[in-house]
Amino acid sequence: MHSLVWMNEPLSFLQRLCEQIEHVYLLEKANTFSDSCLRLAYVCAFALTPYLNTATRHKKPFNPLLGETYEYIPPDKSFRFIGEQVSHHPPISAGYAESPAFELWSDSNVKSGLKGTTIEVRPLGSTHAVLKKHKDHFTFRRPITTVGGIIFGSVYVDNHGEVIVTNHTTKDVAVMHLKSKGWTEKGMGDFTGTITDATGKLRYKLIGNTNRNFKIIDPETNQETLIFEKPPLPEDYARMFGFNHFAIQLNHLSKDMLNHLAPTDSRLRPDQRAWEQGLSELASSEKHRLEEKQRARRKLYEATGRVHEPKWFKEIIDPITNEKSFIYTGGYWENRETQNFPDILDIYTDQPV
Repeated sequence: MHSLVWMNEPLSFLQRLCEQIEHVYLLEKANTFSDSCLRLAYVCAFALTPYLNTATRHKKPFNPLLGETYEYIPPDKSFRFIGEQVSHHPPISAGYAESPAFELWSDSNVKSGLKGTTIEVRPLGSTHAVLKKHKDHFTFRRPITTVGGIIFGSVYVDNHGEVIVTNHTTKDVAVMHLKSKGWTEKGMGDFTGTITDATGKLRYKLIGNTNRNFKIIDPETNQETLIFEKPPLPEDYARMFGFNHFAIQLNHLSKDMLNHLAPTDSRLRPDQRAWEQGLSELASSEKHRLEEKQRARRKLYEATGRVHEPKWFKEIIDPITNEKSFIYTGGYWENRETQNFPDILDIYTDQPV
């Protein structure tokens, strides 16, 4: 075998980025409240939902090829998502989602390194969420992720540290503290937090577990309210890479999709598709071919002085956070409608670059 595809799950990092917005209904719900701190509470719950299934997901996704894209529109067409691999070194996937109620954008830029016998991953950028009805603009940075047990014992994923969610419109702030794993798994995923308004007054306390639920407590009445609870996993999830119901259908490909998808969509990756079907030898050889084609394109660009430019995103210095960020520049859905994607990279075929 040319590569260790058995270490991968049959999704790309772009699809993993899309997975983070599975529970966007929490943003829809937030839009319905006049209490800005209650809106913030629901955004906080949304911010932690990407970590619900880390206990069952230990394999890494396929690394997207430069220029690879992934689109997602749910069956009810309530929102749409577009992602693109905008950088190869460092590897960065950028994503943008929108609906009549919200806008959401983020990227996967991280700093990672070996720390003893564990791998520590620190996010470098912020996620932005805008609630259109109230013109709220929220930002938050993902927690630290530690992957342990990679040398001895069982592999585990521990999300821990401080997560600050800020409403830059109202100046309300939430601070959540995610407990780090100790010698045992007792309390793993537990978190506590607070929401304060622009005057510094405590409005809500936050408690829960990133693997199970999210609750708020009114500090004046001590009334506890459950905001979010983890949906049950499929009965045979262990046979499907630990996927939940949402992840299972991210690689679904229909005839109608074939007529509209960009040729760079992750669903069309031959190595990933072969691995999903259990064709390990074909998956390995195709993965090797695609990576060699990517290397050939990089060498060609270096020889000619050409620099890769993302097709659907642009790197900026965000005016709110003063961080590097990738913003969606538009055009993808218009091209999709006309079934025409001009000047797009050929990254999957066996044609030379």
